[in-house]
This record gives sequence, C-alpha cells and structure tokens, in this order.
Amino acid sequence: LAKIDIASGTVTPVVEEHSVGSMQHVPHSNELLISYSALDSPTDLYKVSIDDGSIKRVTQANPQLGSSVFLSAPEDVVFEGAEGSSIHGFLLRPPNFDASQTYSLAYVIHGGPQGSFTDAWSTRWNLNIFAAAGFVTVALDFEGSTGYGQNFTDAIRNQWGGKPFESLMKSLDQLLDSHPYIDRNRLTALGASYGGYQINWINAHSTAFKALVNHDGMFSTVSTYYSTDELYFPETEFEGVPFDEQARQNYEKWSPERNVHKWKTPTLVIHSEKDYRLVVSEGLSTFTALRRQGVPARFVYFPDENHWVLKPANSLRWHREVLGWITQWTRKDTIGESQSQKFVVQGEHLN
Repeated sequence: LAKIDIASGTVTPVVEEHSVGSMQHVPHSNELLISYSALDSPTDLYKVSIDDGSIKRVTQANPQLGSSVFLSAPEDVVFEGAEGSSIHGFLLRPPNFDASQTYSLAYVIHGGPQGSFTDAWSTRWNLNIFAAAGFVTVALDFEGSTGYGQNFTDAIRNQWGGKPFESLMKSLDQLLDSHPYIDRNRLTALGASYGGYQINWINAHSTAFKALVNHDGMFSTVSTYYSTDELYFPETEFEGVPFDEQARQNYEKWSPERNVHKWKTPTLVIHSEKDYRLVVSEGLSTFTALRRQGVPARFVYFPDENHWVLKPANSLRWHREVLGWITQWTRKDTIGESQSQKFVVQGEHLN
C-alpha cells in the first residue's frame, strides 16, 4: 500500500509487507481500515497510519491459529531462469519439518499467465494446504508474471512453452541441488489455467514428476481460440488469429495437443462446466488423450463452478481429490495407481 503526493508525484510506501486486500478511510483520522493477510496469516482487519505506516490489529477471526494449527512461514527463494532471468518465489515446509528426512515436492504453477504468487491468504491454491499435507511446497514467478517490470511480463508472448518452461525446469534443478531434503523421486507439479497449460506441456517435455494436476487447463491453442470468452488474449499471446497463415504457426508450435503422444505421467484433470475462459472440452480432451494411451488419469467435473472452484463443499472435494492424487503417487512405501487416496493434514487422517 502506498500514498502519492498529487503535487509532486512522489510515491511513498505505507505498508511494505504481506498483502493489503482493500481499504477504507477512517473518518476524522489519519488512519485507513485495511484487510490484511499473508501466506501464513488469514485475512483480518487492521488500522494503519497514513503518516508513519504503523499497524494495529482490529479483528482476530481465527484465534486458534498458532496454537492448534501450524502455518508454515514462507521462505523467499530466487533462481536463475531462461537467458539468465531472475526467478523469485516462495518455499513452505511441512509441519514438524526435519531436514534429515526427505519429503515430496508440490511444485505449484500459477495461472494468468500475467499474475504472480503474492504473500497473501486465499481459499484457492493456498500453499499452506499442500505444506500441511506433508509436501515441501514451492511456487515460482516465471516469465509472464507481474511485479517484475513490463519486459518480464511481456517475455511470455509467443513463448508459452518456451522461456517459462525453461525457467521452471532450470529452477527445479537448482532447488533440488540446494535442498537435499526434497526427494527427487517424489516430485509433483500442479497448475490451473495457464498453469494447467504448463502441466500439459511438462507432460510431453519432462519425466521429472511422479504425478501432475491440471485444473482448467488448455489442451489445444487452436480450439481454445474458437471457444474462449476472451479473444484478445490468444490474439495477443500468439500474435494474431489462427486463420492467418503466419500466426497459425505460433498457435501450433505452442499447442500441447501436438505432443500428446509423449504424455506418460499420471495426471488428475479437473474442469468445470461454467468455465468460459477455457471450456470444459479442454479438460475432457486432456483426459481422453491420457486414457486412450493408457496413462493413469482421473477426471473430476464440477457442473456448478466456473474457472474457479468457489463453493465451500466443492472446495472441500477439490482439496480431497488433489491432495489424494499427489499423495497416492508419492507415498514412500508403495507408489502407484492401485493405492487408496489417503493423506494426512495436521495429524488428521482423511480419505
């Protein structure tokens, strides 16, 4: 949160840590009422001084946190990506972490792709959920991410399976080299929207992962163009329309559909009927391509959700499916499709 001097244009930070969601001026004061959160702290209301940035808590909606529920504090990590780019992200460790032990990895890939992982609480893709289930959890901002300058954001254009993929895989190598407690044989990757696209791309171009999760991802760049509610997006990203001969080459170059014959990794596919950004046929096509080739896969369908899973009961089901899938394929004792989907969150067995 920052303030701007209208006369001079000077920008002065007011809140420099974590995330401010919304704000309202407190009448007859120099304070703002803000909603404020972090990766390890759900949203509460605070008052912040416009003058010196001092913060005072107003609400405590989750008093049990810190006593009965452990939340992992995020650690900043930075790796070298494609063409020497700087790739920033967060790492969260499981409860009762012991560096002498080894842990599975949840490698979470954000959507957008013009978005980023911020130090903020969310009920969707909450990194602490994966950490609580026993996974070292890592989320990185690759090319296309916001917050690192316009050139970095624009670097994904006509590079969907290029620079971002290269940065993710180079960063993964550096992560594993520098964090020996991550078991190289128990890696999973998960993503939604563009992250789901990247999961399909990874499946054809890497054998590093034991399991993948594709939520509302893209199967074909061409079919997406003709069905999406946002035509500006593919026309910008792939530099034209697919019925233009030159631009068509871009669409086909970066289309996961052209590489499905290389898919080998077990994949959980999730899609929702009311998703108009990436319609449900993208998920069905992904699932068909996997199963027709004998690749272990599961399809989870939400008839009443859109590009996001928002309803509380559906969210619970989503988390059971996702955590169950990545646990199933990374169990130390027995790894494979035949095992029941069981995971542990904060010491509680769920199945």
